[in-house]
Amino acid sequence: MQSDLPLLILADIPQPFSLTDLALSDLASDIIDLTPSQYQNLDRLRAMIGGMTFDLVRHSVQETEQSLAANGLEHIFCERPVKQLSGISIAISENIAVGKGNETINRTLLQLARHIGQSIKADSIIWQPAQLHIGFDYFVGAIEHYIAGGPFPVLVQIAISATPEGEMQTRGLSYFAGQEIRMSAPTNYAANEVVKRLVRIAHDIATNGRIEEESEQDGFIPGETLTIIPDEDGQSVEIAITASKLHDLY
Repeated sequence: MQSDLPLLILADIPQPFSLTDLALSDLASDIIDLTPSQYQNLDRLRAMIGGMTFDLVRHSVQETEQSLAANGLEHIFCERPVKQLSGISIAISENIAVGKGNETINRTLLQLARHIGQSIKADSIIWQPAQLHIGFDYFVGAIEHYIAGGPFPVLVQIAISATPEGEMQTRGLSYFAGQEIRMSAPTNYAANEVVKRLVRIAHDIATNGRIEEESEQDGFIPGETLTIIPDEDGQSVEIAITASKLHDLY
Protein backbone atom coordinates (compact mmCIF):
# COMPACT_ATOMS: atom_id res chain seq x y z
CA MET A 1 0.00 0.00 0.00
CA GLN A 2 2.82 2.40 0.83
CA SER A 3 3.98 2.94 -2.74
CA ASP A 4 0.70 2.36 -4.59
CA LEU A 5 -1.57 4.31 -2.24
CA PRO A 6 0.67 6.85 -0.51
CA LEU A 7 -2.02 9.10 0.94
CA LEU A 8 -5.08 8.00 2.91
CA ILE A 9 -7.77 10.52 3.93
CA LEU A 10 -9.73 9.56 7.06
CA ALA A 11 -13.25 10.79 7.68
CA ASP A 12 -16.55 9.87 9.32
CA ILE A 13 -18.19 9.06 6.00
CA PRO A 14 -21.92 8.24 6.17
CA GLN A 15 -23.02 4.74 5.23
CA PRO A 16 -23.85 3.71 2.61
CA PHE A 17 -21.46 5.84 0.54
CA SER A 18 -19.94 5.30 -2.87
CA LEU A 19 -17.29 7.45 -4.53
CA THR A 20 -19.88 8.31 -7.15
CA ASP A 21 -21.64 10.22 -4.32
CA LEU A 22 -18.59 12.46 -3.86
CA ALA A 23 -19.67 16.11 -4.06
CA LEU A 24 -16.84 18.52 -4.78
CA SER A 25 -17.01 22.24 -4.14
CA ASP A 26 -17.53 24.55 -7.10
CA LEU A 27 -13.86 25.55 -6.93
CA ALA A 28 -12.70 21.92 -6.92
CA SER A 29 -15.12 20.95 -9.71
CA ASP A 30 -13.54 23.59 -11.92
CA ILE A 31 -10.13 21.90 -11.77
CA ILE A 32 -10.91 18.23 -11.03
CA ASP A 33 -12.63 15.90 -13.49
CA LEU A 34 -14.00 12.69 -11.98
CA THR A 35 -14.78 9.69 -14.19
CA PRO A 36 -15.52 6.00 -13.58
CA SER A 37 -12.41 3.90 -13.05
CA GLN A 38 -11.30 1.19 -15.47
CA TYR A 39 -11.53 -1.28 -12.57
CA GLN A 40 -14.78 -3.22 -12.48
CA ASN A 41 -16.68 -4.01 -9.28
CA LEU A 42 -14.43 -1.79 -7.18
CA ASP A 43 -15.31 1.52 -5.56
CA ARG A 44 -12.82 3.67 -7.48
CA LEU A 45 -12.89 6.88 -9.45
CA ARG A 46 -10.36 8.33 -11.86
CA ALA A 47 -9.51 11.95 -11.03
CA MET A 48 -7.83 14.23 -13.55
CA ILE A 49 -6.27 17.45 -12.29
CA GLY A 50 -3.62 19.59 -13.91
CA GLY A 51 -3.37 17.16 -16.81
CA MET A 52 -2.46 14.29 -14.43
CA THR A 53 -4.52 11.27 -13.48
CA PHE A 54 -4.97 9.72 -10.06
CA ASP A 55 -7.24 6.98 -8.74
CA LEU A 56 -9.47 7.53 -5.73
CA VAL A 57 -9.98 4.31 -3.77
CA ARG A 58 -12.69 3.81 -1.13
CA HIS A 59 -11.52 2.18 2.13
CA SER A 60 -13.60 0.44 4.74
CA VAL A 61 -13.35 1.00 8.49
CA GLN A 62 -11.45 -2.28 8.76
CA GLU A 63 -8.88 -1.14 6.20
CA THR A 64 -8.30 2.24 7.83
CA GLU A 65 -7.98 0.55 11.22
CA GLN A 66 -5.16 -1.56 9.78
CA SER A 67 -3.37 1.59 8.61
CA LEU A 68 -3.83 3.23 12.02
CA ALA A 69 -2.44 0.13 13.72
CA ALA A 70 0.77 0.16 11.65
CA ASN A 71 3.91 -0.26 13.75
CA GLY A 72 5.69 3.05 14.30
CA LEU A 73 2.87 5.30 13.07
CA GLU A 74 3.50 8.82 14.38
CA HIS A 75 0.63 11.17 15.22
CA ILE A 76 1.12 14.84 14.24
CA PHE A 77 -1.34 17.39 15.68
CA CYS A 78 -3.88 14.63 16.20
CA GLU A 79 -4.44 11.45 18.15
CA ARG A 80 -5.66 8.05 17.10
CA PRO A 81 -9.39 8.56 16.40
CA VAL A 82 -11.70 7.41 19.16
CA LYS A 83 -14.43 6.72 16.62
CA GLN A 84 -13.72 4.30 13.81
CA LEU A 85 -13.32 6.12 10.49
CA SER A 86 -13.39 4.98 6.90
CA GLY A 87 -11.50 6.75 4.16
CA ILE A 88 -10.42 7.50 0.63
CA SER A 89 -6.89 6.95 -0.60
CA ILE A 90 -5.20 8.48 -3.62
CA ALA A 91 -3.22 6.31 -6.01
CA ILE A 92 -0.89 7.75 -8.61
CA SER A 93 -1.84 6.43 -12.05
CA GLU A 94 0.58 4.14 -13.87
CA ASN A 95 1.48 6.67 -16.55
CA ILE A 96 3.02 9.07 -14.00
CA ALA A 97 4.04 6.62 -11.25
CA VAL A 98 7.67 6.57 -12.39
CA GLY A 99 7.89 10.27 -11.51
CA LYS A 100 6.00 10.10 -8.21
CA GLY A 101 8.68 12.14 -6.42
CA ASN A 102 8.55 14.93 -9.00
CA GLU A 103 7.59 18.26 -7.44
CA THR A 104 4.79 18.95 -9.91
CA ILE A 105 3.25 15.52 -9.37
CA ASN A 106 3.63 15.79 -5.60
CA ARG A 107 2.06 19.26 -5.51
CA THR A 108 -0.85 18.05 -7.60
CA LEU A 109 -1.36 14.99 -5.39
CA LEU A 110 -1.48 17.16 -2.27
CA GLN A 111 -3.80 19.67 -3.94
CA LEU A 112 -6.16 16.83 -4.86
CA ALA A 113 -5.99 15.49 -1.29
CA ARG A 114 -6.90 18.91 0.09
CA HIS A 115 -10.00 19.18 -2.11
CA ILE A 116 -11.15 15.60 -1.51
CA GLY A 117 -10.56 15.95 2.23
CA GLN A 118 -12.55 19.17 2.39
CA SER A 119 -15.42 17.58 0.48
CA ILE A 120 -15.77 14.76 3.03
CA LYS A 121 -14.91 16.86 6.12
CA ALA A 122 -11.73 14.88 6.76
CA ASP A 123 -10.50 14.24 10.27
CA SER A 124 -6.89 13.47 9.35
CA ILE A 125 -4.66 11.94 6.71
CA ILE A 126 -2.01 9.24 6.73
CA TRP A 127 1.08 9.81 4.61
CA GLN A 128 2.09 6.18 4.21
CA PRO A 129 5.74 6.50 3.04
CA ALA A 130 6.72 8.26 6.28
CA GLN A 131 4.10 6.57 8.50
CA LEU A 132 2.71 9.94 9.58
CA HIS A 133 -0.86 10.39 10.80
CA ILE A 134 -1.60 14.13 10.55
CA GLY A 135 -4.53 16.26 11.63
CA PHE A 136 -6.29 17.51 8.51
CA ASP A 137 -6.32 21.20 9.44
CA TYR A 138 -2.58 21.12 10.14
CA PHE A 139 -1.98 19.21 6.91
CA VAL A 140 -3.84 21.81 4.85
CA GLY A 141 -1.97 24.66 6.49
CA ALA A 142 1.38 22.96 5.92
CA ILE A 143 0.86 22.31 2.21
CA GLU A 144 -0.83 25.57 1.13
CA HIS A 145 2.43 27.45 0.53
CA TYR A 146 3.97 24.45 -1.22
CA ILE A 147 1.02 24.06 -3.59
CA ALA A 148 1.43 27.73 -4.48
CA GLY A 149 5.09 27.12 -5.40
CA GLY A 150 6.73 27.35 -1.97
CA PRO A 151 9.28 25.03 -0.32
CA PHE A 152 8.81 21.29 0.05
CA PRO A 153 6.71 20.47 3.18
CA VAL A 154 9.26 18.29 4.95
CA LEU A 155 7.42 17.97 8.25
CA VAL A 156 4.26 16.42 6.74
CA GLN A 157 5.96 14.12 4.22
CA ILE A 158 9.18 13.03 5.94
CA ALA A 159 9.39 11.68 9.48
CA ILE A 160 12.39 12.48 11.68
CA SER A 161 13.28 10.43 14.74
CA ALA A 162 16.19 9.62 17.05
CA THR A 163 18.01 6.30 16.79
CA PRO A 164 19.04 4.26 19.85
CA GLU A 165 22.61 5.45 19.14
CA GLY A 166 21.58 9.09 19.51
CA GLU A 167 21.61 9.95 15.80
CA MET A 168 18.73 11.54 13.91
CA GLN A 169 17.22 9.78 10.92
CA THR A 170 14.62 10.30 8.23
CA ARG A 171 11.81 8.00 7.13
CA GLY A 172 9.95 8.60 3.88
CA LEU A 173 12.62 10.59 2.05
CA SER A 174 13.23 7.49 -0.07
CA TYR A 175 9.79 7.96 -1.65
CA PHE A 176 11.12 11.11 -3.30
CA ALA A 177 14.82 10.39 -3.80
CA GLY A 178 15.46 6.71 -3.07
CA GLN A 179 17.59 7.69 -0.08
CA GLU A 180 17.33 8.17 3.69
CA ILE A 181 19.58 10.20 6.02
CA ARG A 182 21.26 9.38 9.31
CA MET A 183 22.88 12.37 11.02
CA SER A 184 25.21 12.54 14.00
CA ALA A 185 26.36 15.67 15.87
CA PRO A 186 28.55 16.70 18.80
CA THR A 187 26.97 16.02 22.18
CA ASN A 188 26.57 19.73 22.93
CA TYR A 189 24.24 20.20 19.96
CA ALA A 190 20.62 20.46 21.07
CA ALA A 191 18.24 18.03 19.35
CA ASN A 192 16.24 20.84 17.74
CA GLU A 193 19.45 22.20 16.16
CA VAL A 194 20.26 18.80 14.65
CA VAL A 195 16.68 18.48 13.37
CA LYS A 196 16.89 21.97 11.84
CA ARG A 197 19.95 20.90 9.83
CA LEU A 198 18.42 17.56 8.90
CA VAL A 199 15.26 19.26 7.61
CA ARG A 200 17.27 21.56 5.36
CA ILE A 201 19.30 18.70 3.90
CA ALA A 202 16.20 16.51 3.48
CA HIS A 203 14.52 19.40 1.65
CA ASP A 204 17.50 19.67 -0.70
CA ILE A 205 17.57 15.93 -1.42
CA ALA A 206 13.80 15.73 -1.97
CA THR A 207 13.98 18.69 -4.34
CA ASN A 208 17.25 18.08 -6.19
CA GLY A 209 17.86 14.34 -5.91
CA ARG A 210 19.93 12.07 -3.72
CA ILE A 211 23.57 12.49 -2.77
CA GLU A 212 25.79 10.26 -4.89
CA GLU A 213 29.34 11.09 -3.79
CA GLU A 214 31.27 11.35 -0.55
CA SER A 215 32.20 14.91 0.35
CA GLU A 216 33.16 17.32 3.11
CA GLN A 217 31.36 20.66 3.19
CA ASP A 218 31.05 23.78 5.30
CA GLY A 219 28.21 23.51 7.79
CA PHE A 220 25.53 25.98 8.74
CA ILE A 221 27.58 28.13 11.12
CA PRO A 222 31.27 29.20 11.13
CA GLY A 223 33.61 26.40 12.18
CA GLU A 224 31.09 23.66 11.43
CA THR A 225 31.79 20.87 8.93
CA LEU A 226 29.55 18.23 7.37
CA THR A 227 31.10 14.92 6.40
CA ILE A 228 28.78 13.21 3.92
CA ILE A 229 29.14 9.51 3.09
CA PRO A 230 26.55 7.63 0.99
CA ASP A 231 26.50 3.85 1.25
CA GLU A 232 27.39 1.67 -1.73
CA ASP A 233 23.89 1.46 -3.19
CA GLY A 234 23.05 5.09 -2.38
CA GLN A 235 19.96 4.19 -0.38
CA SER A 236 21.31 5.73 2.80
CA VAL A 237 23.66 8.63 3.50
CA GLU A 238 25.54 9.21 6.74
CA ILE A 239 26.11 12.87 7.64
CA ALA A 240 28.39 13.72 10.55
CA ILE A 241 28.48 17.25 11.97
CA THR A 242 31.77 18.32 13.51
CA ALA A 243 32.76 21.71 14.92
CA SER A 244 36.17 23.30 15.38
CA LYS A 245 35.01 24.87 18.64
CA LEU A 246 32.13 24.33 21.00
CA HIS A 247 28.92 26.22 20.34
CA ASP A 248 26.12 26.75 22.80
CA LEU A 249 23.22 25.50 20.68
CA TYR A 250 20.43 25.37 23.21
